Amino acid sequence: MPALTRKVDPVTGDRVLGTATRTWVEPLSPELAIVQNVLRTPKGTALHDSTYGVEPIDNAAPNAASVWRQNVLAALKRWIDRGVLREVTVESEVVSEPTGHELRYRVTFLPRASRTPQTFTGTI
Repeated sequence: MPALTRKVDPVTGDRVLGTATRTWVEPLSPELAIVQNVLRTPKGTALHDSTYGVEPIDNAAPNAASVWRQNVLAALKRWIDRGVLREVTVESEVVSEPTGHELRYRVTFLPRASRTPQTFTGTI
């Protein structure tokens, strides 16, 4: 049975509705939808599971990029352990901007039944 997932707008978290078809748009893969949802949820804010999401960090901390990588891997651990996400790599860097420190990240993984890597990028 196929997974019932819908594409998520990574900025707003809203499900994406097709403009021409007026139906829900499917994500590239259900695994990508999982990664998007986990990464956009601060740990402890999901009502259904207080362990769901990524532990927030201070972007100005000297080791922010390293801590973020560890936090992302910890947040995705249940799917990695089940084999839903394979070969997960997390890259991150902190960039000084006029408005403060910005952490840019990229999560690359192989979905369970695919040999094609998928990537999700974002900033915090």
